[in-house]
Amino acid sequence: MKKKSASLFFPDAAAVKLMIMEKLTLVYGLRLIGEAEIAAVEHGQVLTENGQTRQVTLHTIAGTREQIRRQLLESIDAFFELQD
Repeated sequence: MKKKSASLFFPDAAAVKLMIMEKLTLVYGLRLIGEAEIAAVEHGQVLTENGQTRQVTLHTIAGTREQIRRQLLESIDAFFELQD
């Protein structure tokens, strides 16, 4: 079977990885609050130097201190796996 040539519009994974290898900033915030105290969690925003607004996804994790810690570490690992 003849191998198709790569499209300029769909670069291979190595090329994509090179394109995204730039310095990044992870924006995050953590605060433990009693579960019954939370009325709403609203959207977070970051204002960039060029005046654009970027959305920051906010997550909540409920449970004991140890359950929250375990889930947070799993979530962080999953986040970085998605970036690879």
